Amino acid sequence: MSFQTKWCYDKGMRYTHNIKTLRKRKHVLTISLTFTVFLLLLILVLGFTTLDAKQFFFGFGESLTRVSMAYIVAVFLAMILTIFVSASHKIEAVSLPILDVLQSFPSFALFPLFVVWFGKTAIVTIFILIITMIWPILFTLLTAQKQIKQDVNEAAKIFGATGWKYFYYVLLPLLFPAIITGSIVSWGEAWEAIIAAEIIVGVPGVGTYLAQAGTNNQTHILVIGILLLLLLLFILNKYIWLSLLNSSTRYQQE
Repeated sequence: MSFQTKWCYDKGMRYTHNIKTLRKRKHVLTISLTFTVFLLLLILVLGFTTLDAKQFFFGFGESLTRVSMAYIVAVFLAMILTIFVSASHKIEAVSLPILDVLQSFPSFALFPLFVVWFGKTAIVTIFILIITMIWPILFTLLTAQKQIKQDVNEAAKIFGATGWKYFYYVLLPLLFPAIITGSIVSWGEAWEAIIAAEIIVGVPGVGTYLAQAGTNNQTHILVIGILLLLLLLFILNKYIWLSLLNSSTRYQQE
């Protein structure tokens, strides 16, 4: 194959790849828009006016704030634990079995203890969320850290990337895809947990709003609220987490 032929072939392959990527994105966008329009129409048909929109969106904002706060703490703790566990083979051998047992422990079993310490306040839900969210992020990070190639670490030492420089310029970019992957899983689990946590504790939130609708036998409002919550979470996942997931591919190791 001549150079000119090879160049045309490579260019054509890249062009074909770009066309396929654009078609795939267009297909995903079409499905997303169709799903969004369908839910909006369904909500309107059921009667959005029967929903206390102000209370619902205020509750969703409260819940979103708690999930976000817990997520930041969970990522911070997961990074610290990853660095600590990976410090040596001895620490890893002792720590991994302990962490494996801890992740199997049901976080809601700590509810009575947290209520005794902090009362029925929002901080109890945040602690439950932290315990729920940290494990998918932590074990995804530990797996990714073990897959970092040794020559990358050696090159970092040669160029003087140690301590904070190693963490910021080497470790954090290489672990970024794992952070996003683990975050998507933990984010979904957090929204499952916060609905139950808010109902149990009784603090304002979207979980409490839905619980009140169910308690008052307002099935109509309950259905609308669930559909609207599904739509809002779909928008967050589509335009935040999936975008971050696509961006994280640039940091993957070859």
